[in-house]
Amino acid sequence: MDQNEHQESRLAIDKDAQINVVVNAPESEEDVINLSNVFHNAKLKSRVFAWVLVLCMVVGIVAPLLLYQINPPMLTATSVVTLKYDVAREQVLNGRKIITYSPAKDLTAPDGSSELDLSQITSAYVLQQALEGMDLSQPITLAMLRKNISIERVLTDESRRAQELASQMVEDKNTGAYAQMQNVRMIYNNKFVVRLTNGFTPVGAQDDAKKLVLKDAEVKLLLDRILSAYNDYLVLTYANVKLPDDELFVIDTENLDLLESLELLQTASDNLYNYCDQKSNAVKAYRSHKDGRNLEDWMKTIETGREIAIDYLYSYVYNNSIVRDKNSMITNYRYQLRNAQSQLDVVNSNVATIQSILENYKNDEIFVSMQESDTAKSTRTTTDYYNELILQQANNYASAAKLETTIADLNDKIANLTADSNKVIAAETDLAIAEESLQQTIASCRAVYEGIKAHMEELISSPFYTTYAEHTEPQDRLQNFISANLKKMIIGAVAGAVIACGIWFLAALAPEFQKGRKDEDERKEAAAV
Repeated sequence: MDQNEHQESRLAIDKDAQINVVVNAPESEEDVINLSNVFHNAKLKSRVFAWVLVLCMVVGIVAPLLLYQINPPMLTATSVVTLKYDVAREQVLNGRKIITYSPAKDLTAPDGSSELDLSQITSAYVLQQALEGMDLSQPITLAMLRKNISIERVLTDESRRAQELASQMVEDKNTGAYAQMQNVRMIYNNKFVVRLTNGFTPVGAQDDAKKLVLKDAEVKLLLDRILSAYNDYLVLTYANVKLPDDELFVIDTENLDLLESLELLQTASDNLYNYCDQKSNAVKAYRSHKDGRNLEDWMKTIETGREIAIDYLYSYVYNNSIVRDKNSMITNYRYQLRNAQSQLDVVNSNVATIQSILENYKNDEIFVSMQESDTAKSTRTTTDYYNELILQQANNYASAAKLETTIADLNDKIANLTADSNKVIAAETDLAIAEESLQQTIASCRAVYEGIKAHMEELISSPFYTTYAEHTEPQDRLQNFISANLKKMIIGAVAGAVIACGIWFLAALAPEFQKGRKDEDERKEAAAV
């Protein structure tokens, strides 16, 4: 047998050989732990520690649920509010300012002149209206309530992307990022989020002091009442809740002549029609629960009454020169004629002045240079002052035309009263009939006015007249009981399994330590002998 064969025979592993682990071996002593014995001990105790494993995992799962019940998190009631009112937008068409209405697409206020003031949600007026009449389980003050309310506006997709891009440029330390962020205009959707967190800290107390906790149902109800109170505030502030003026009351048929009364009746009818016509399309389309009519139906009634009753009676009185006191009417019309002519002279003077300014006005010239060449181009543009002059001139022409029509009408009235006295005397026989018709016409107009007034009172007090769509209600905490603790339950189960396995291994390892100590004691006794 050569040397290599001899080495291989020496390296052969005996079947009964053991793997020993030496722990803190002194120079002359060895404490050996037999791993095969450790695994054997673990196998003997596997049934017991299987139950220990299950028990630890169950404790890990149940513990988060018990802690959730003992110290439950504060509910945060959240509502997403979607605006649904119409925004008034002013346009200029043919020199006239026209107000149109379109649905709210952003946070523009109903008057169209500013952004909606969401800070009023936490105003004393709104919060006091919300708390009034509520019997809460804890005494909550306005200051405590205001501190727990948060409001979040919702950006449009384009603005959100622009904001994210600008933020990324700032993180990259881009030198032009700050200037670009200043030019980014944030546009918000017609939505906003209102949150009310339960757990109210008393005024003057520390943040870690014991908080006053309301019931979950009370928190949700309180948030609903806050939004309802804010809606009432918007209705009173922006919505045109003014009822139509009663211009029929000022028509004194006893002291006014027939034509004067009819002129006032025509004006009152026109103003009542314009009152209805200036409402938004949604308001005009609202149909009453009492009579089934809407404002558009009432507008048709006004038009029909104007054509059939008022204009016909006015034409009858005017053509037949039916008056109570001819001389008094002539004097009155001549006085109105002089005032109209004086006003027309002033308007014509303004027309001439503005026309002279417009003829001598020079448009601003702007030079635009091209960076890639030495050439430059010029363009002419108008200023806001020039545009304002054009609008003023258009208004002057409209006023002049109206005054000229009034002057011509007054001249015709004076001519009719002074042309034929026999005609006037003959018309006096129809005075009683005309006066009776006037009283009936005024009574019909008053019925229309009362109907429109009652219609608007019903509309204002109805659920229709609201500034936002039905807001979302917060999820109840009990509905999210499992999902809110699912992550903690999984972590608890894993931690319980790790702890059980650790205890199992230590229980299997303990006999080996005890055996090592026993052997050590026996060696010490033998050495002493």
